[in-house]
Amino acid sequence: MFKRSKVFIVICLMFSLILTGCKGSNSTTETGKANNGDKENTATPTETAKEADPVTLKWVIMSPGEQKDDQEVWNKFNEELQKYLPGTTVKFEGITSTDYAEKWKLISASQENVDIVWHGWMIPYTTEVRKGSYMELDDLIAKNAPSLLKEIPENILDKSRVDGKLYSIPCMQQMVSYVSTLQFPVKIYEKYKDKIDVEKLAALFSSHQKMDQALWDELEKYIVMIKDGGDLKKGVFGFADHVEKGYEWILNPYKIDIYSEDYTPINLYRTPEYATFVKEYSDWYQKGYIRKDILTADNVSQDIYEVRGGANYLVGQGYLPTESEIKTSEAAGSTAYVKIPFDNSHYIPYTASATNMAISSNSKNPERAIQLLELLNTEKGKDLYNLLVYGIEGKHYKKINDHEIEPIGYTSQPTADSPYGQYNWAIGNIFNGYEIYMKDKPLTMQNDFIKKVNADAAPSKLKGFTLNTDPIKTELAQVNAVVGEYKTTLSSGAAPDADALYKDFVDKLIKAGDDKIVKEIQRQIDEWRASK
Repeated sequence: MFKRSKVFIVICLMFSLILTGCKGSNSTTETGKANNGDKENTATPTETAKEADPVTLKWVIMSPGEQKDDQEVWNKFNEELQKYLPGTTVKFEGITSTDYAEKWKLISASQENVDIVWHGWMIPYTTEVRKGSYMELDDLIAKNAPSLLKEIPENILDKSRVDGKLYSIPCMQQMVSYVSTLQFPVKIYEKYKDKIDVEKLAALFSSHQKMDQALWDELEKYIVMIKDGGDLKKGVFGFADHVEKGYEWILNPYKIDIYSEDYTPINLYRTPEYATFVKEYSDWYQKGYIRKDILTADNVSQDIYEVRGGANYLVGQGYLPTESEIKTSEAAGSTAYVKIPFDNSHYIPYTASATNMAISSNSKNPERAIQLLELLNTEKGKDLYNLLVYGIEGKHYKKINDHEIEPIGYTSQPTADSPYGQYNWAIGNIFNGYEIYMKDKPLTMQNDFIKKVNADAAPSKLKGFTLNTDPIKTELAQVNAVVGEYKTTLSSGAAPDADALYKDFVDKLIKAGDDKIVKEIQRQIDEWRASK
């Protein structure tokens, strides 16, 4: 028995040492670092997250402003997050769109320790990437968040690549180009609908690659019809952007012809289409189609116009507004418009998305940060996404059905006065979240429709291209200054001598360095194409 006891004790000691060794390889030290051979913790939410170190992530979001129940919801979010990423706590900082660019400069300059940051339209994306503000994500995603690659289409992720490398996650929403439109107020359409064939007009407009003289002449027929009927009132407004028909944006005001095979960049204001627009609008002003106080009146763009140009259109949504849109517009003292598109297809621009999530290069916990982004952009984290965007059920929204809710305190977009609510397009993937209920909801606000539009859109010819503006930044500043000096007057139609003013405009663009800019953009495009 004594001999057996000695053997048993030895075995127990050996087993204890083995257990101690195993535990030691993954233990947490007093400093909070995992003692795992100095290897980074790459635990995924579905594997060993329960053994991960306690981590606090700082997330800078673009928000409507400080709200009454912010902290209550964020506390609830952190409580629920433990089910997915145990040991992970998120500290949120909300910044409004008005303040975001300036505050981000301060955060970036001070090298503040933040983890997840929102990037949007008010901050030049490529410039920020080349400054080193954001981490490269390709390897980080492959090792820690592979579901992101399955959830977000490659052609959408490519929008966030610079020099072939990924630096942010686009917030999935409408990704396609807008289509310009001809718009009539509902009351005008009802009066003249026997003479306004929307389908015929849509077919005619889309059959022309560019905004040529024939289309301007067609528009004038309807202006004359309404004017002769005594209903023109404040007249015509908003057709300046229609000259972009057939062009894709590279860097404003530089475009590329969608239908051309030569990839030649051009300043939009030096195109034949813009010259025709200046001549046509001047003529319309002289004929009384455009209000005489166009350059001096307040809130010009907010007024109701009997013939209007617009750009917010998704092909396939239908031409006529719904009953809800009409009532909502009337309640706001505005009007709903019948919208007739100038194109019948969309493309996905190559440029960075308007709203993205990035990981700061100052992040101390990038693995956990990318795991959190994976949750909020994939179906497995949809409950977390809905909590963060819409708040607590019963207190901040009423559930209508499995996919629609009615917010409490706002009807469409949250404000600082709402009890709680974040912008769904600034947090993650809207297609995994609730939709806001609306009777007769327009197709443009329905996730399934938007997903189909995205899927059907053609890719950009410049997909994968990145423009480096450093060699031409002085010239770009000079050109934009000239545009600011002339654009408003030329686009109004009210210039006393439009031809002379336009000639002077072009001369100053050239002196500002326009030709040098075009040449440099062409060089970079040619170099990029040769490398493909």
